[in-house]
Amino acid sequence: MIVLEMRPMPAPRPRVTKFGTYNDPRYTAYKQAVALQCRRYFKEPISGAVKMELVFQFKTPKSWSKKRQAEAIRRGYHTQKPDGDNLEKGIKDALNGIAYIDDAQVAEVNKVKVWGDRDMILIDISSLEKQKEGGDEE
Repeated sequence: MIVLEMRPMPAPRPRVTKFGTYNDPRYTAYKQAVALQCRRYFKEPISGAVKMELVFQFKTPKSWSKKRQAEAIRRGYHTQKPDGDNLEKGIKDALNGIAYIDDAQVAEVNKVKVWGDRDMILIDISSLEKQKEGGDEE
């Protein structure tokens, strides 16, 4: 399990101009930070099908009352923007070439967005081939 102490950031739409296509520099910095922190967990990229489990935790806004913050954390699920698909895309893009050769290998994804007392991203990546092989041995 990889724990990243940072605010989850969704993948924005690239900006297209007559001079080319550009990503927001903040998004590029976010992907680089995720990649840098995750690099130490992988000696080499996984080949074959990959399973990814993601938890995106968002800190409750300071502008909310203590009661509202506690209620949001108790309820758990974060049902506001950004949407989970764009958050997932940011992580998948950042881990290309680090956790797996290409994000097209990600065959199974479980993700959840929750409220918490701090911003955090939890990532668990495993090979589906190893799980399948392990299941056959029983």
